[in-house]
Amino acid sequence: MKRIGFIILALVICCQAAFGWGRVGHAAIAKVAENHLTPKAKQIIDEYLDGKSIVKYASYADKYKSTLLIDLGFDPVGWDRVTTYPHTSEANEACEPFRGINDNGRYVKNCMHFIEKMAEELKDHKNMSDSLRFHNIVMIVHFVGDMHCPEHIRYYPDDMSIGKYPVTFNGVETTMHKVWDSQLIAALYPSNDHNEVAASIDKCSKKEIRKITAGGPYDWAAASAKVSKPVHATPEGAVLESSYAEDHRQLAESQLRNAGYRLAKILNNVLK
Repeated sequence: MKRIGFIILALVICCQAAFGWGRVGHAAIAKVAENHLTPKAKQIIDEYLDGKSIVKYASYADKYKSTLLIDLGFDPVGWDRVTTYPHTSEANEACEPFRGINDNGRYVKNCMHFIEKMAEELKDHKNMSDSLRFHNIVMIVHFVGDMHCPEHIRYYPDDMSIGKYPVTFNGVETTMHKVWDSQLIAALYPSNDHNEVAASIDKCSKKEIRKITAGGPYDWAAASAKVSKPVHATPEGAVLESSYAEDHRQLAESQLRNAGYRLAKILNNVLK
């Protein structure tokens, strides 16, 4: 029976998409956020998403990544001017996030830049087109999740790999990036039920939530970079035992939870 259970877990792990938090993680973040939306924000989202929940669209930016393009506004060295949106953030070795996307011609893959830009645009949501309103809402929902995923953070210039190197986790050959995208959550929550994850992590008091949501995206990026940096010390070829998931439960769950509360704050602030 144990052998069968391990095989099922391995199949679940191998089938998970290699995107920030994966389907379950992003859905759990959106569910936590939904739990903390103001009645007004809920009403507006219900109207703009045709009655659908933000949970439904939590992984929209991954599903359609190749077709969601942005004009960077400059011609970066080694990159096309029109490219896909960044799903990662960048900080220096002191965990201070880079602001913007243009570092003297170097393209910085900085999703916080677009979170702030889209949020600012949404303040005028009543005068926006239906398609742009939808786009900005679902992209913010996704990017706030991505910026909290430990292996979606680049530490310039010494650690830019975002975990895209081989490791073994639970006896399965994978990459460190995939471990933190989805496999760790699958190990902690074998049911793959985002509602179970959300219910488990959404237990902070109003006072604690105010502390977690203080500041804005760049403050949150700095905090995420600081707590996530130890994860990046895992070397290529490392063998991560089953205990790795439980050892990192607190980090994974706090990042998911914080992302949910912070997403709610952004949506509540702009959808009035």
